[in-house]
Amino acid sequence: MTRVFKFGGALMKDAEGIEKVASIIKQYQHDQLVVVVSAIGKTTNALEELVRFKLGDDYANIEKTFIQIRRTHFELAESVFGNASHEIYDKLNAMFTDLNNELKKEFNDRFFAYDQIVSFGERLSSLILNSYLNENGFPIRTMNAASLIVTNENYTAAKVDWESTDKAIKTKLLTALEKNEIVLTQGFTGADQFGNNTTLGREGSDFSAAIIANILDADEVTIWKNVPGLMNADPHRFNDTIKLNKISYHEAIELAFYGASVIHPKTIQPVQQKNIPLFVRSFNDPESAPSVISDDTSEDDQFQKIIVKDDQVLLSIGSRDLAFIAEENLTRIFEAFSKQKIHVNLMQHSAVSFSVCFNEDGAKLQALVKELREEFQLKYNSGLQLITIRFYDDEIINKLTEGKKVFLEQKSRTTVQLLVR
Repeated sequence: MTRVFKFGGALMKDAEGIEKVASIIKQYQHDQLVVVVSAIGKTTNALEELVRFKLGDDYANIEKTFIQIRRTHFELAESVFGNASHEIYDKLNAMFTDLNNELKKEFNDRFFAYDQIVSFGERLSSLILNSYLNENGFPIRTMNAASLIVTNENYTAAKVDWESTDKAIKTKLLTALEKNEIVLTQGFTGADQFGNNTTLGREGSDFSAAIIANILDADEVTIWKNVPGLMNADPHRFNDTIKLNKISYHEAIELAFYGASVIHPKTIQPVQQKNIPLFVRSFNDPESAPSVISDDTSEDDQFQKIIVKDDQVLLSIGSRDLAFIAEENLTRIFEAFSKQKIHVNLMQHSAVSFSVCFNEDGAKLQALVKELREEFQLKYNSGLQLITIRFYDDEIINKLTEGKKVFLEQKSRTTVQLLVR
């Protein structure tokens, strides 16, 4: 039995979480097991801040944030290992020296800078987990994801080179599994053909697990979460959420595309290609039944699913001379969005205007406006909320929009999207 497990950073933020990860791994250590981990806690957010300060030459905040990230990991190590002479501290010191050296470099490309710096998060978490598992007698082998996942040079949203990745995983990872070793690696990251770090898109650790499972022809992929399973809405927002026992690959792709945070949008296709079931399991109750994503469509339309995305921007792009926003203008607009690597969440087209909704990112928004403002009239609203409802009815629409102003609304047979404030 070949299994691929993915553990999120929120599950490993303290000693209790590290111990729980080890206890779950222990139950399956006699299978061929690959463990994929994310950065602990809010480390990715902090590293993103570090990139922003680096690109803005904000040296005071670079130092402050660096110290904060370092302290978080040393405090975690202290709570897990205690012993001040443990080798983990030297290993962490070496990795933070590498990070500090990276911060001293000059970067001409902000996307390249992001990948070189933010990829440290997963390397730090795997370092700590590896030391704990090794100390407790697990036959663990840690492999740097940069040696397994080969990508192109589209930094922050790298595309997988499947042929090279297939060769790397079968040469390195499969050999370890055949020796009954548990393989530990990092999610979210890879490397281009020149060895530069790349990332697969925010929350891309799920995708990493799916890539490995696809190439290994794994029997299952399990994403361990701090919720009972795949829910029909965010339980932190809604009190009446229900667990989805099973959904199809198609429905999972739809939910991920619209922003469901449990699954990365690119995760489903690699497992669907090999018909590998994807389980979403409770980290806090490992024995409970998981949510299962497979080719079974029988329950897809039984429950409404609600996805809410905060911090949305609505950008309205108009022609300066009342000319139609037609193919030529749309090509220019989408080129600008592609250049700034802005994902469009919702769009609406009229004769002389094109409205686009996307996640708020100050640097990307400023760069986009700068690029388009000479050719088009621009105006935007920020701080909006995008609500997506699968298998909607009028009752749920009215309930979720009560007392709110609706900026955009789009409906299909099964889905409605509402941009509100």
